[in-house]
Amino acid sequence: MANIRGGGEFGPKWHQAALRENRKLAYDDFIAIAEDLIKRKVTTTKRLGIRGGSNGGLLMGNMFARRPDLFGAVNCLVPLLDMKSYHKLLAGASWVAEYGDPEKPEDWEFLQKYSAYHNLDPNKTDYPPLLMTTSTRD
Repeated sequence: MANIRGGGEFGPKWHQAALRENRKLAYDDFIAIAEDLIKRKVTTTKRLGIRGGSNGGLLMGNMFARRPDLFGAVNCLVPLLDMKSYHKLLAGASWVAEYGDPEKPEDWEFLQKYSAYHNLDPNKTDYPPLLMTTSTRD
């Protein structure tokens, strides 16, 4: 289990370390852990499958879009993938303090960097296998 910045495992400061424009730090942490597991030969890229839901689904979407070379498979559950319109979902407006407001240009500037939908490369064909499940509620 990866205890990346932004989670609640180590208290409020740990959670707050990866809010809004600092969300990238959580993704950097996850990538560093995966790279270390491979470097130490605990696993290989082909055998490294990742799974996350809800906020972890956002993480999975970002790993799929940013580092498809690092993972053998991705299981993405009830994710936020389009950070331009997430705030229009059922509970989405309540997450604006955590992620940022895509209606504000200064927030969209950093939100688009971790909007998996906006970071997929339409010319790329070597993404890992993906199992995605969704719901109308999280």
